[in-house]
Amino acid sequence: MTEHTHSAEGVAGGGYDRHDPNVGFLALFGFALIVVLVLVILGIQYYHDRVKEQQIFIKVLQPESQALKDLRAREDQELHTYQYINREKGQVRLPIDRAMKLLAAEYAAGKTFYPVKPYPVKQEQAQQEASGVPER
Repeated sequence: MTEHTHSAEGVAGGGYDRHDPNVGFLALFGFALIVVLVLVILGIQYYHDRVKEQQIFIKVLQPESQALKDLRAREDQELHTYQYINREKGQVRLPIDRAMKLLAAEYAAGKTFYPVKPYPVKQEQAQQEASGVPER
């Protein structure tokens, strides 16, 4: 076996090294370690955000299914075309644009129908509702 001999320079009488550590090297190493950790954290965050956006696009924003396209086409057709609902009774479905124009014209002429009789507002009830006091 080989015997190792230690010189008296590195080890003093106490059995341990009495030299001071290199503070500059340790500070540089600590700073570099912190920079590397911050970069790793930012990289992981960027990767996570990118994967999350891809999954949202795939699951939510992806092109619509054919069934949904068919449903929307049928709804658009019903909203924008004339159609008989019941020929015997003479019920017809109007396009939404035409129906809105007719309703606006009726309202302007004062011909709109409401199924209730108009009556004056009771002052006492309106004041109680405004103050928030419940009725007895």
